[in-house]
Amino acid sequence: MQSEIPQLEVITAISDADCEDFVSQLLFSQGWSIIYRAIDMSGLAEFLTARGGALRTVIIYKSDLPDFDSEAVQFFSNSKVTNICIDNVETNSHKLMTHVRSQLRLPLIAGRAINDNSVTSNVAKDNKTTQIRKPCVITIIGTVGSPGRSSIGLNLANYLAVDSKVSIYDADIRAPALEYFIGRAGKNSEKLNLVNLANLAPLEELVDLKIADSSCISIVDLGSLPPLAEVVNDRRWQAGFINRTLEETTTLIYVCKSNGLSLIRLEQFMTQFPVLLRKLPIIYILNQSGNSREDRALANRFAKMCNGEISFVLPINSRINTNLAEPAKRETGFGRTISEIGRIAQEVS
Repeated sequence: MQSEIPQLEVITAISDADCEDFVSQLLFSQGWSIIYRAIDMSGLAEFLTARGGALRTVIIYKSDLPDFDSEAVQFFSNSKVTNICIDNVETNSHKLMTHVRSQLRLPLIAGRAINDNSVTSNVAKDNKTTQIRKPCVITIIGTVGSPGRSSIGLNLANYLAVDSKVSIYDADIRAPALEYFIGRAGKNSEKLNLVNLANLAPLEELVDLKIADSSCISIVDLGSLPPLAEVVNDRRWQAGFINRTLEETTTLIYVCKSNGLSLIRLEQFMTQFPVLLRKLPIIYILNQSGNSREDRALANRFAKMCNGEISFVLPINSRINTNLAEPAKRETGFGRTISEIGRIAQEVS
């Protein structure tokens, strides 16, 4: 099994023991191997000389290393060895990982280059201009306890299917629900295709499943995730499949219910999210379950937590869970709910 999270081997060269320990623990939580901890320049140079430059290595250093020599550090740099200075980076997990990510080239999916977020590009072929659609993969996750991932995903899929073919994947292996919801729907778009991954056998083959498809929009109901630190470290097939899906994802949607426990889980996710190697656009959705004073207070708390992020509050509406009648018609009965689904569709398409 091959994980899409690159297996980086890291050398730290930081004189401050507390700072070095913080950096090492943070990188270890990403699944990266700390192969050497240099305490001075001579030790670093000896190790790099013995190692050679053929293996992929990242050197994370500070210039306060005893006998530090910047020219010597640059001497060992090549296409396989990357030097990352953290002199001016605050000892903060998010800021450190953001800085490290910016210095590393993101892994590429085979056969597809991730250069920008544009949907189409023009190429000249036989003196004609051809539209090339880049894969659009929308992955939906969220808190445990049925926050509405499947119903929101299906409504979003029907909305997007007005203009494009859409494949919707039920990847919640433990609790698949999309087939049930589609069966209850009044009508679904003819351009909508359901793929129930729980029906595939053996399940271990999901690790190599390619979801990204330039011929259609892909929506993946991934279910509730375990802690992200476990996902990036776990090498079993389930974690491998999650890693692969997140690597192909172009937009991530996180759904939570309007209750206190769900917002606690959301806060934990926001804290853990920087452990993912690649920077991923994310949309937060609060699926309201009532109109009480407590519900309004929870909505206000959600808004504060997501300040500066892309977020939506879906008003309570029984039809979204009981009669998924073709959202593409924008019926007045859906009112604000359809309006919000439409705004979300604009963000992801």
